[in-house]
Amino acid sequence: MKNFEEIRRRAQAVSAKPRIAVVVPDRHSLEAVTEAVDLGLASAAFFMTTTTEQYVLDQVRNSEFSYYVLETAEEAAEYAVAACAASECQMLMKGNLDSSVLLHAVLKKDSGLTTGKLLTHLAWLEMPSYHKLFIVTDGGMIPYPSLEEKEGILQHAVSYSQRLGLSRPKVAVLAATEKVNPKLRETREAAYLKEQAVQGKYGNCMVEGPISFDLAYMAAAAAAKGYNSPVAGDADVLLVPDLVSGNLLAKGLVYGGGGKMAGLIVGARIPILLISRSASAAEKMNTIALAVVLAQTPAEKEAR
Repeated sequence: MKNFEEIRRRAQAVSAKPRIAVVVPDRHSLEAVTEAVDLGLASAAFFMTTTTEQYVLDQVRNSEFSYYVLETAEEAAEYAVAACAASECQMLMKGNLDSSVLLHAVLKKDSGLTTGKLLTHLAWLEMPSYHKLFIVTDGGMIPYPSLEEKEGILQHAVSYSQRLGLSRPKVAVLAATEKVNPKLRETREAAYLKEQAVQGKYGNCMVEGPISFDLAYMAAAAAAKGYNSPVAGDADVLLVPDLVSGNLLAKGLVYGGGGKMAGLIVGARIPILLISRSASAAEKMNTIALAVVLAQTPAEKEAR
């Protein structure tokens, strides 16, 4: 897919209308959810606090949305997670609270939302300088992933790319250099992931690595360096070495490169819509539309 407009159109064709549990909403998340409801993509319930902005409180109270007012963000997160665990809501959305507060509620042993699978963050980006949507992962969940965790991150990225219609996603395992350096762990691990992908360990995908960002992103840079790979300049997934590099890369592309983003945590029982509090209403709407499309059942996809 080339852009988020295509995602929105696909979301409008989905028959199921999930209910989103919005935790500590701000103006941007309220605007995004309201637009999603108006477009027929979803319904919502709001889990607010006594310190939620008065404008947001008033707008929600005067709407047809269900809402709850709790004392703290921690309480709001716990109530929202409980609503999702009880299937009263089918998606969980971060509003104006720290990601750590929301994730603490999700990761409790008795939350009802974890499945034993690795949870990872996928950020989809639309760039004016790139020809299609692509994923940056993991810039929001696992600080310093082990090699085994990187395999899980890769498999999630491949799986969710395929849900969007990519039969064989191209994965660039990023490093500072395209050559294996014994002193740089990320280059050794990238080479291992590429080798395992060739043997079919991660399903139908193409993995290249180690590869630097410029080669993965720009075919001209790869040509200038004489680097030949089908992934160069055409990557669907940028797998980063750690959370810090992924977070910096994604935010740098958005705020410095004019990009648009949507973000999800995957691996739980339900989609967790998680994007920066500074994200625009449009980006939060992109995240809702993306979650709606990805949550389709196989039967719904077949019907389309």
